[in-house]
Formats: sequence, C-alpha cells, structure tokens
Amino acid sequence: MIEVIDLAATEPQTIPEGTEREIVGSDDDGKRAYVAVLEIDPGQTLEVSPSDRTRVVYVLDGEGAEIKHKAGSETETYSALRRSGVYLEPGEEAVVEAAGSTLRLLKVTVPKYDGKPPAEPAASGYFFEEAQLRSLVDEKGIRERTFWVNTETGLSDSFDLQLGRMQYAPEGYSPRHVHDRSQTSEVDPEHFYFIETGTGTVKYDGGSLAVGPGNLVWFPAGEWHQLLASETGLDYIEFQAPFDFATTMDHDPLGKNWYIKGTDDGTGKPELWVQS
Repeated sequence: MIEVIDLAATEPQTIPEGTEREIVGSDDDGKRAYVAVLEIDPGQTLEVSPSDRTRVVYVLDGEGAEIKHKAGSETETYSALRRSGVYLEPGEEAVVEAAGSTLRLLKVTVPKYDGKPPAEPAASGYFFEEAQLRSLVDEKGIRERTFWVNTETGLSDSFDLQLGRMQYAPEGYSPRHVHDRSQTSEVDPEHFYFIETGTGTVKYDGGSLAVGPGNLVWFPAGEWHQLLASETGLDYIEFQAPFDFATTMDHDPLGKNWYIKGTDDGTGKPELWVQS
C-alpha cells in the first residue's frame, strides 16, 4: 500500500550535532532503505563513519558548509552549497561541518546490492553539485530531472540505488506506471518521492492521495501510480533501489523518452536518452 509520511509529524531525536528525524527506518515493514533529515547546529561537525552500506548525504538547506570525502588514504575537501552532496560507497566516510547557519541534510542509506556483477575497478564515491550535473527533459517538456546517482548516466558504477531531483511544470504529470523486479533481480524495488515544494496528487488503483511539502511518498513494488502537479508545479527528490528494476507504462509509449538538456542531435533537437 502507498504511504504518505509527513516529515513534520515525525519526532525529532537529539543527536550531539543537532537533531535527526527518521522518516523511513530500514526495519520498518521490511524496508531496506533508511531515510532521515538532520539539522546540524552552526559550528557542529557531523561524522559519517565507514559502513558496509551505500549512503548519500545531501544539503537541503544552509550556507557555508564544508564536506570532506574520505576514501582509503585520500581526503578531498569541498565547499558544500545548497543542493550539493556526497555519495559514499561502503568503507568510505565523510565529515560535514556546519558554519554560519543551521545545516539541513537529507541522509539516505541502502544495503549493497549484489544482484549485478561488481564494477571493475571497484565503484567509488564522489562529491557532486546538482547545478553542475546533466539535466533531462521529457517528451512533453513538462518534467525535468537531474540524477545525482545513476549508473546509466555515468555518474556511478553501482547498482545500489538511483537518486536525484525531479521538477514538474504547473499541472505537469507522469505517465501511469509501475516498478517491478527485473528479470535479473531477486529484490523488490523500493521507491519514494520526497516533496520539497509544490502540491499535487498521487493517483493509484485504490484512489488518490494529496501530497505537498515535507511529504515522503513510499511506493511498494507492483503498485501502479501516477503523479499530477497542481498549478504550483512540483519539485521533489526521487529514489529507487536497487537500480535493477523494470518500469511499465500502460498508455504512454513515449513516457520513457527523455532528452539531454542543452544538447543537439544534429537536427536541432536535443539528444535522446531512454530510461531503463
């Protein structure tokens, strides 16, 4: 069953660096992913220690942050603006320092996925700035997406998850679709939207649900759904894990067609990119 979880209704837990609101726990109803929003007080430092899991730490809001990405003996330091973050493979770590303002972070954690052969050489994490990443526009020009983690776009070599931002124009909408296991997977795919701005409606076979800022919408595998924006449009974070699933659309044969923003295929049209 589709769930709508309201961030504001979750109880903040005090941590040494500030507070943490757990939205999805990895032991909730068999879910494998962990999702939380952290608020780091000015002058505090969050240490993301090495783990056997894959993680993303993303700056939702705040200024003057610094992120150190540690992989093996190498450490890189970055100025972390709003809408930037770090992708961590198992064994890697990060240090996130809040400076002059409260730092609001999204933290997503997933288990390592072994349903696909491991990358050669081994996959590695990276720092990213969303504004510097490639964006995709859909066939109708009403949706735009920017992946932070996606093996098909060359960002990562891992099949552990797919994660990024999606934006809908006013009254924009997705095709009605469903996500299931692929033929190579033995794991049900997990999928959510985390709404940052705008309002809309999720339609599904059993009815519809209103969604808005601070809502995390959780979709079980095999649940047909469609997202429709109101006149406000929608800006949200989209997640799937593992990145080994099959998407079916029932009434929109061009629904999987996306185009690389700012490119030219030689005919004046942007280059085609077809999602899996």
